[in-house]
Amino acid sequence: MICVDCDRTIIGEAVTVGAGESMSGARMDGFAHPPASTECRPRDRTKAAFRRELRAEAAASR
Repeated sequence: MICVDCDRTIIGEAVTVGAGESMSGARMDGFAHPPASTECRPRDRTKAAFRRELRAEAAASR
């Protein structure tokens, strides 16, 4: 599986971020690293900022 945020291979746990709902099955589900994962390192600034917010929320809920 490839992370939709950082385009890296996901090894271990993944979360589904988008269901590939198509009749033909051509669109696959979208997966990402879990919110608290430090393995996800997006190169895009907006995705990196979003990932920081997810990590902060995950840390606050512990």
